[in-house]
Amino acid sequence: MEDKITNKIMRHVSIPVKIVILTGLAYVLVWGIQVMLVKTGAVDFSATLFGFKLDRIYFAFEILVIALAATVGTHIFLDRPLKSLMSIMNKAESGDFLVRAPVVTSDELGDLSTAFNQMLSKLTDLSANKIQADHDMLMVQEQLNLKSRLEEKSAIIERTNKTLEHLVRDLSLIYEIGQEVNSIVDLDDLYSNITETLKHYLRINEFAILVFDDKKEELHVKAANGFNDMEAVFKTTFRPNEGVTGLVAETGRKIYIKDTSRETRFLNYKFEKPANTSSFLSIPLQYKDDVLGVINFARAGGSSFSYQDVKMLSLVANQVALAIANARLYTKTRELSVRDELIGINNRRYFHQMLNMEWKRAVRFKRELSLVMVDVDHFKDYNDTFGHLQGDQALKQIGALLSKNLREVDTVARFGGEEFVLLLPDTDKRGAIAAAEKVRLLSEGHSFLSEDHKQTRDITISAGISTYPDDVDEVDDLIDHADIALYRAKENGRNRVECFSPPEEKADDKSEKVESDRNESKEKIKDTVH
Repeated sequence: MEDKITNKIMRHVSIPVKIVILTGLAYVLVWGIQVMLVKTGAVDFSATLFGFKLDRIYFAFEILVIALAATVGTHIFLDRPLKSLMSIMNKAESGDFLVRAPVVTSDELGDLSTAFNQMLSKLTDLSANKIQADHDMLMVQEQLNLKSRLEEKSAIIERTNKTLEHLVRDLSLIYEIGQEVNSIVDLDDLYSNITETLKHYLRINEFAILVFDDKKEELHVKAANGFNDMEAVFKTTFRPNEGVTGLVAETGRKIYIKDTSRETRFLNYKFEKPANTSSFLSIPLQYKDDVLGVINFARAGGSSFSYQDVKMLSLVANQVALAIANARLYTKTRELSVRDELIGINNRRYFHQMLNMEWKRAVRFKRELSLVMVDVDHFKDYNDTFGHLQGDQALKQIGALLSKNLREVDTVARFGGEEFVLLLPDTDKRGAIAAAEKVRLLSEGHSFLSEDHKQTRDITISAGISTYPDDVDEVDDLIDHADIALYRAKENGRNRVECFSPPEEKADDKSEKVESDRNESKEKIKDTVH
């Protein structure tokens, strides 16, 4: 309790008084020690030490203690609090207005700390007000900037929404067109379907689809709509680099003409140019790196196609090109499955399909059906002499000769190697002999040329014939019996036609009958050929 009272009193005493009190206490303490030493006789202060009296030495010691007490008091009550205050001031000087000087006493330094803290409080309030004002200003500025950005974003979003609406509508249109046109695999049906689909979905005055021929020498109109003279349009052809259409097909790049009356390259399908102003858009039908053709669009008025229209119609062209490519691939695949790729005529698989169909028809309606097996004579020698490439060319020419000189209802196919087979519906034995003799004579008189257009040598063929119902009752026997007849033709010297004759039938009688029919047919064919 007494210590608390003493501390409380000391807190309110000024610094010099505190130092004086501490110094006085130190003197009293040293003096008290001297008095006790004198009374007890422990020290004789009249004695001398090192030539000095002890009372003088002790007096000097008292002065030293008083000085030390004054120094300690100065450090405790002045220097240490002052250093603490200076540290706080330095922090405040660096901008930290939230620090506060500790107020431990009510002396001069305590008053100074209190005054300093009050100053810091006011500075803190001013700084807080400034910070708040700056913050409010920044907030207002940020709100203004945010409002401006929101307005810009709103405009962008609005434009984007419109673009997306157009894009969704165009994509939906492209999807529907793609679904329509890509569902057709037959080329002829595809062009008709494309015409109807584009008429339904597009608001275009005129459009036409032109496709390259097999040799890519000309563009032919395969689909068109909106023209006055449709028949003339379908007869129109363009060569690469001819007019706008030919240029687009050649370069593979779209061309947009805003005013056709000012464009000299615009040929208007080789008609007279329209009197009124019109716009014309020509887009290549490109699948991968191959230009299949061109699709042309026309509208009345200048600059009638917007950027969005051009973009959308380009996507339509891609769908059309894809549909044409798919249909061509399907057609080619179908042809490869039934056609001999080397010779270019039907293959054995297709022949068997037609044989089964024609056999059923012949049996049901009791019609004749003849089959002719054809073999190229001495073809191995020809291959050995002129090479296999020239041999392939010879087979190709024979296949073309057979195909061109028979009826459309007849089937010509490669049976294997140098063997061909002819299926002749509604044809009796006499008619089959006539057909076989015709192609035999044509082959005999054909000039087989090498790659440098030099004559190689003549090629002849042998043929064997079997006929339903004269020779066979089963479809498999029709091929076997024709093959037997072909073997007999080769045995009898080649370059001849033989008919199947049953083993029980006399060979001489049959041979005479066949020779008679063959000579009669030969005379008729010679008249036809020559």
